[in-house]
Amino acid sequence: MTQPVHHLVMGPPEHGVIRCARELASATASPVISDFHDLRDDIPIHLHFTDRLFGRTAGEAANAFVSAVKRHRAPITVTLHDIPQVSDGHAFEARTRCYRQVIDCASAVVVSSMHERLLLDDIANHPVDVRIVPLPIHSATPHPGRRDAMRNVVGVLGFVYPGKGHEEVLEAMRSLDAAVDLLSIGSASPGHETMIDELACAAIQLGRSFDSTGFVPDAGLDELLRSVAIPVAFHRHLSASGSINSWIAAGRRPLVPRGRYVEEIEANSPGTLWIHENSIDGLAAAMIEALDHPDRTWRQPGAVPYPTLHQAAALYSALFREQSVLKAQELPDGRWVVPGNRWDLVPPVDRNPSVSVVIPYFEQQRRLELVLTALTVQTHPASLIQVIVADDGSPIAPDVDAFRSALDITVVRQSDLGFRAAAARNLGASAAHGEILCFLDADTVPEPGYIAESARLLAALPDALAVGRRRHADLEGWAARDVTEWLGGRSAGPPELTEPLWLRDGYTHSRDLLDADRRSYRYIISAVMSCTQQLFTEIGGFDESIVGYGGEDWDFAHRAYDAGAVLAHLPRAIAWHDGPEWAERTGGDRERKNLEAMMLASRITDPAARTHGLLYAVPEIVVVVDSAGHTSASLLRTVGSVLRERDCAVWIHGPDAAELRRPWGDVDPRVKQGQPSDTGRSHAVVHVRGPVLFGEHALRRLLATGADRMTVDVGGTGVVELSTSRSNKRAARWAAALGRAPEDVADDLFGCTHRTGVEFGFSIGEQQPNLAW
Repeated sequence: MTQPVHHLVMGPPEHGVIRCARELASATASPVISDFHDLRDDIPIHLHFTDRLFGRTAGEAANAFVSAVKRHRAPITVTLHDIPQVSDGHAFEARTRCYRQVIDCASAVVVSSMHERLLLDDIANHPVDVRIVPLPIHSATPHPGRRDAMRNVVGVLGFVYPGKGHEEVLEAMRSLDAAVDLLSIGSASPGHETMIDELACAAIQLGRSFDSTGFVPDAGLDELLRSVAIPVAFHRHLSASGSINSWIAAGRRPLVPRGRYVEEIEANSPGTLWIHENSIDGLAAAMIEALDHPDRTWRQPGAVPYPTLHQAAALYSALFREQSVLKAQELPDGRWVVPGNRWDLVPPVDRNPSVSVVIPYFEQQRRLELVLTALTVQTHPASLIQVIVADDGSPIAPDVDAFRSALDITVVRQSDLGFRAAAARNLGASAAHGEILCFLDADTVPEPGYIAESARLLAALPDALAVGRRRHADLEGWAARDVTEWLGGRSAGPPELTEPLWLRDGYTHSRDLLDADRRSYRYIISAVMSCTQQLFTEIGGFDESIVGYGGEDWDFAHRAYDAGAVLAHLPRAIAWHDGPEWAERTGGDRERKNLEAMMLASRITDPAARTHGLLYAVPEIVVVVDSAGHTSASLLRTVGSVLRERDCAVWIHGPDAAELRRPWGDVDPRVKQGQPSDTGRSHAVVHVRGPVLFGEHALRRLLATGADRMTVDVGGTGVVELSTSRSNKRAARWAAALGRAPEDVADDLFGCTHRTGVEFGFSIGEQQPNLAW
């Protein structure tokens, strides 16, 4: 059973970071630990870190943190507060070193804003899994209170320390004719107690008064915030602000300076802030207007703050679930289904499956004899091997009579209508009766363990699409007897030619495709490819419309991956190709490769394989927009923003879909009505609920995460859900056998990432997307 995440919470209870940590621990139903010594090293933990809580100096804080968790075996996730900024001055380098040490201990890091994410990118040593979860806003219902009883003061909420904005607010108050005083709501930050007296003196010089409330308990805070005439948050270096959220929660609309973080809050919670120019003059002008129009300092009707504590807790809970280890699931027949591409999780299966070896052939009699000879000495039981030679229209049929005594061999033939390797392989597969299909080219000689190595994984993992190791040799002049002597260890092998470096590097860097991604189809070559007959049939085999040299294996592998296949490289399943790799051949073959790339672009949704700006019949992304909750204008904005991404199709469904689609008419063929009956070869399906605006490249950023399933909350009023064809189809394939709903199987096998819209440049449908993100 998976251990629940425990929250490590240490520090004074009145500190904003500690309060936030305790609230989120309670909302996620997580046990709380208050001391390092109570930690068990096998329990996943989460903690909220700011250097100011863990030590007197940044170095001391880093040492305290690292010494406590360095031997921890379970995942550690950390929410970082007060990210170092260059404006920290001489402390910046020390604080940066501290935060880097903390990040290096974490499996995932949470920050409270995109602004902080960008700051983190500047200081992190290496890429890290970073999530954005905005600070929660506790109240969703504005409460105006008794406005006739409001105090004629400018209120600044939070600890008193340099940079909080108290001095700037006093300076801006010079422009106020009205008798307005300054109220500091909160106590002085440790080490800055003298600022209280300094601010009082500065206020007297301006003919104003200054008062400090000291620490205010939660029970009386909202009432106090509602009594202030002008709510202000003029922080010098905003990156995440609990005090701004407290103003909003109390129903107020605080005056805040324009900046990257403030615009981010406005995108998430439109109508909750009074944004002014980022200067003392801008603040002064806003305060004068606030005195003339006090109603504008209250949150407007219809403004929905985001996130609530519940929404933030949901994002954290999803992160904690993702940190748990996904496991392989056993099927009733003893085979396995694995999470992601984790073929390494499959236990060995103690059985030898039946195998059909399919060999496409065209006028290669001598080479075919070498391959058939090698198949007679396989270590896999001969009684479980069927060999099918699929002749692509040779004038003279292949002669296999000499091998019939040793092999169960069948010859199937098709007419000569050009180079039709795809159709020949399908023809051979149609005559197969083996559980597993091994495809070998007629010029590729397998070593004795080739079939056994291929079958071992496929017997346990029906979703596997495996590729062996294709090595190259000069077999010119070799006969069947030479192969027998060589593979029997009685003579030296043929002269070895260069092994393709691009293939070798691809397998090395991906750990034999264990770390496969959506571009790994390039490393699946049909000359040494194997899969279950079940998977081959469900994918639909090779595309027989592909005629000519090459490309059909990449097309097949791409469709297989998007259908949920698990890609695996089997380095001990070795077969020797007679001759060099195509890159070492003549320019004619290079030209064929270029034509192959052009042909594949219409079939393969890999952006790197497509020409920018062209429209393809098979879009990379299918976007399904629910019309519920939309007006014609808001739907127009939502769909229009989606179409910033060229390689997509949009389907509008739900109530009044036909009427709401009407403005599009026949203007853009990518906009359709209803639900897509089949996403076909498209890579991903994105469902949109509520008015959502997609910033430039937002969809591209979504796909770039590599997540197969993701839910994105957009300002609390809209939701974007991503699922890849890969996750959908694998889950649908095995749901019945596992006795579960496809959605549950998909969650178990691929997890589900939860993110916030600001990370991808989404905003709600009444706002303009911030394209700078």
